[in-house]
Formats: sequence, structure tokens, C-alpha cells
Amino acid sequence: MYLSLSYTTLFVCLYCVEVIYSQDASGTTLNASRTGSLSSDVVGSITIPTTLTSVSSVGASSIFSLTSSASSIIITAAPTSTASPNPSNTPFPPVGSIPRDYSPAGLARLWDLVGPVEIPPITTTVIPQTPIALPSPPPALYPSFFAVSPKDILPDLKFPKGFLFGVASAAYQVEGAVKDEGKGPSVWDWASRQPGVIFLTIIPADVVDLHYYLYKEDVARIAALGVNSHSFSISWARIFPFGAADSPVNQEGIAHYADVIATHLESNVTPVITLFHWDPPLALSAYYGGFASPNIVDDFIHYAKTVFTAYNGSVHTWYTFNEPQVFCSEYGSFPFNLTLPNGVNSSNAQFQCSYYLLKAHAGAVKAFREMHITGEIAFKSADYVGMPWRTNNTEDVDAVERHAAFGIGIFADPVYTTGDWPQILKDTLPPDYLPRFTEEESKEILGTADFFAIDAYRTYWNTAPPEGIGACVRNLSDPLWPSCNLEVMFDLNGWASGPASDPLTSWLQATPQFLRTSFKEYHRRWPAPKIYFSEFGFTQPFEGLRTPAELFQITEDSERTNYYMTYLGELLLSINEDGIPVEGAFAWAIMDNAEWNSGLSARFGIQYVNYSSPNLERTYKRSAFALCKFMAFSKTLQALKNSSRFFSAASTELNVGMRESLCVVHSDCAI
Repeated sequence: MYLSLSYTTLFVCLYCVEVIYSQDASGTTLNASRTGSLSSDVVGSITIPTTLTSVSSVGASSIFSLTSSASSIIITAAPTSTASPNPSNTPFPPVGSIPRDYSPAGLARLWDLVGPVEIPPITTTVIPQTPIALPSPPPALYPSFFAVSPKDILPDLKFPKGFLFGVASAAYQVEGAVKDEGKGPSVWDWASRQPGVIFLTIIPADVVDLHYYLYKEDVARIAALGVNSHSFSISWARIFPFGAADSPVNQEGIAHYADVIATHLESNVTPVITLFHWDPPLALSAYYGGFASPNIVDDFIHYAKTVFTAYNGSVHTWYTFNEPQVFCSEYGSFPFNLTLPNGVNSSNAQFQCSYYLLKAHAGAVKAFREMHITGEIAFKSADYVGMPWRTNNTEDVDAVERHAAFGIGIFADPVYTTGDWPQILKDTLPPDYLPRFTEEESKEILGTADFFAIDAYRTYWNTAPPEGIGACVRNLSDPLWPSCNLEVMFDLNGWASGPASDPLTSWLQATPQFLRTSFKEYHRRWPAPKIYFSEFGFTQPFEGLRTPAELFQITEDSERTNYYMTYLGELLLSINEDGIPVEGAFAWAIMDNAEWNSGLSARFGIQYVNYSSPNLERTYKRSAFALCKFMAFSKTLQALKNSSRFFSAASTELNVGMRESLCVVHSDCAI
């Protein structure tokens, strides 16, 4: 799941304008929306970025003030808070101070860093009654004259043969059972307990969806929808509780995931596996500083080889890393900065992490190929390329390039095009921040992906900093350094790029109208024989505030449903009209889950999870039925178009009567 884990979101309202400033891995967000009656002169000032003064001295606790004139909006920063940036009552021990003790006592010492964990209400694998019967489908959302039903979205266009219609999840976010069956602690088991890391709720993912014991039910439930693939991750700390290559393998973890994979295959749901989705073993942070240390490379490669060997032949699509630019961008932030080794600090941690992670990826792919593992492998990128806010402004064009370089390009350029960092990064970051690749390292990294995968939740504009890109690049204390660009979520007239998601995911607006442009850019810049739309999803606004008694309102997730249907329609056009080789799309998420520092408050699931029920009951939402019908019609259309008996010799148009008959296919999810 793409989420900027420590972004700063600051709200100010004056003259009925709301400005939101957010910092993430590749840039800074400037967001304005109208909150009342707004005079034309204030709107006009938003469209004149050259009059914006520089945002200065901005820290994680800054508060902005906003002043207005007839021609400008001026943003300034108030003094930062004097509160400690690391309000931890139990500081992380000095890196390297905990000995490598691979005994049960050594594991217990690592769990002591985490503290007590919640015991799950279920402690053995549940065998569901199958097949799962879908409940009564919801009525039509809108009148037919206003909006078509899912089965009628571009009905004559088809997805490629073998297209993967999938859902996605991640181990930390859904599994729970964090201490069961020999698992070691992960960094997030520890981080989620640090003060201020999870806002609104302070509930770590000790139990969450308990997918660890309910996976058979969860697979049966998505199979009932017609989903043919599930992208999920393996917990490194379940396979190697201590993480290190010389530490023992947890056979219970190996056996568990073997049965998870077998359950998918028995249900005709293709497993797609991510080796690393942001949850490294805590032991490696304690031993040497995790991904800020060169030691991580061999340990990750050994873990990858162990998993490849265990599941070769059962899994055919692999990801080494999920959204590495997002993961590494958080390495210098609290609380992860408490785990940095000597010589690495909050300023350069992101790029040290990026360097070692790319070497780990390349080494794992090399092993994958030398071991002749069947299938394909890559990593999952995230973010978007961007569009210049002011169309003919050269500074904004450059801002887009900076956003692309510091976002997707930092990992995609070395792997797909050059074997090296984007030139913009090398021109901006000195070698003590960004280690340079040797010629041999570049050769080893280039070409280590069989396809391109992108978690593309949204697309926005980019603009230059108010003081200009050049001034920002030269000023290492500039709050926008080193990416030196602003992400803009509204157009030049002040209109949002799309409908807003939940306030807890302020980075996300629905932007289907830009999907085709984005996929063209992905394919142009980082060409590959196929593309997977590896994650996309939406948080229904304020859904997390509702109680189980409001289930009838929780399941009516109309904004999420519209998001999925519009994105899939645009994806169809991207494939059929633009020729983009997309061969799979995965909805985030299979169900509500632990959304990192949003905890259980931000809800992405197409299924509701009742966290107050003893069996963590799941309930399909409207969006699940919409995806069901869309997938059912598309797959049946593909099957029929592969059969000549439904077509005349003179035309490839599907017979109207036959097309209508498709509406009864998968009638359980008809809407």
C-alpha cells in the first residue's frame, strides 16, 4: 500500500481557502480547496505561483500563516514546536549492543524490545465451509440514465488473455498472530508502539484481520467474487525470526506459507508474492542498522533464496520489494531513525537505504535466474510521473522531471534504463549522501526486472518552489531540498484534481482522467514487455468512524466503487487504444487492514472487518460486488471472443443477444 508514513499535513483557513502542505518521498504537496464563499481575487492569486513567497524553516511541527492580497497568497511558517521530535519512553538500544543469540532466550530478548502483545482470539487455522455463497447484491447505485452498471462499462473492449484480476494485501497489515508459531518481531511490531506513530488509534497490528489463521476463508471469499489472483507478501521474520543468513529457518513459517499458496491454487486463485513489504526483522536493526547497513544485502539474498527454493513451481510472479522509494524515504524519520548505525544520520539515511536495497534486489534476481526458478520477477514502483501545473512554464516542466527522478526514477532508472541513478539525483546529492555505483554494480543492477509494476493510486501536477528550483537546489536547508518540487492537487482555477478520499489519506484523490497519460509515461520512460497495475484503491471518507451498528452505511462505499469502475474503464482504453501492455490489475485491499500509521482508522478494504466481533467477521461492500460483475463480464467476453461461433465472418462485434445473455453470468454479483 502506498502511504507517506510521516508526511506533515497542516491545515490553515483564511479567506475561505484551505492550504495543505505535505512532505513525502518525492516532493511536497500544496493543496488548496474552497471552504466557503471565495472572492475571485483570492482564486486568482492561487494561479500566480511567482508571487508565493518561500516556505522557510518548516519542520514536522510547523504551523503556517496565510495572508492574502488582490494578487497573491503568501505562505510563511510560524516557529516550530519545542517538543522533542523523538518522544520515546523506551529508546532503542544502541545498534550492535544486542548480541547475536539465536536461542529462544535471544528471541525473547528481541520481543522485550516490543513489549507485551495481544493474544489473538483464534489460535488455529479455521476451515471454512466452501464454496462461499455470495449474499444478495446491492441495488443499482444510480439511475441508468445517469451511470451505467459495471457490466456495461465499455462492453466491447476486452482485457488481454490471461489478465490477472486481483486483490492485494501485505503480511503486517492483515496477518496478526504476530508472536505465534516461531515468528520474530518485525520493525513495525516495534515502531507501531512508539509514541505518536499511529494517530487516532494506538492499536498495533497484533491481531488485526488474523489472516494468519483465517486465510482459507479469505481465499474462498475472494474466489467467490471471481477474483483470479491475490498479491500478498511473506513476513521475513516468520521465515527467519532473527533475519540473518546464519540464523535458523523457522520451519513452521515455511509450512504455513506453503499451505497458503496451496489454498490459493486449489481455489484457482493465482498467488503473486512480495518478499518484502516494509516489515524487516527487528533483529537486523538491532544487530547492524537494517537497510542502512551493507550487511542487509547478503541477509536479504539468503532469505530470498530460501523462499524461492521452498515455493518454486507454485508461484510464478514475484516481487522483491514493495514501493522501495516510500520505504527508504521513512528511514530517517522517527522512530526508524533510532535504529541507524554509526555514520548514517537522518539526512542521508534514505539514500543509504536506497543504495543497499538496490544491491539486495539485484542479488536476489541474480539468484532467481541462476537457480532457474520458474516465472518472472521485478519490484513494485509507486507514485506518478506528474504534469506541469503551468503548461508552458519551463520551471514546472523541470519540476515534473525532479518529481519523477526522486519518486519512481530513483529505483526504476537503474533497473530498467541506465544501471545508474537519475542524473538529477547525482547533480543534487553529494556522494556522502548518495553512494555512487561502480561500473560492476551498474552492470549487475541493469536489467534485473522481467516486467514493470506500478502502484498508481493517483496523478497530480508539479510546480517549482516559489524561490525557484536553482535556489532550492543550492540551499541544503531548504525544506523542499533535495527534490525541490511541489505537488499540486488542484488546477490553475483552484479546482481539485478529483474527489477527496478520507482525511487520513490526504495524499489521495481519485484521478481516473489522468490514468492513460500516466501509463503512457511509465511505458515510455521505463519500457518493459508487460506492466502490472500492482495496486490501486481508495479510502471511503470517514468510514473508519462508523460503528458495526452502521453496517448498512459502511457497505455502501459509493466513492470507492466509482474509483474502481472509472480506473478500470480508463485501463481498458489504455490497453485497447494506447497499446499499453498491461496484463494485471490488483485492487487494494482485500479487506480493511492496519494502514501503517493510520492504524485501523483509514479503510481501504473491499470487505469490512468487524474488529469487535470474536471471529473478526468479514462483510462484502458494494465495491466488491462491482468488481465481481466487472470481472465476470470481462472474462466471459474474452472467452467468447476467443470462439469464432459467436461472431460473423464480416464483423468482430459480439452478437447483441449474446452480449445481453452475459448479464446472467455470475448472477450472484449482478448489479
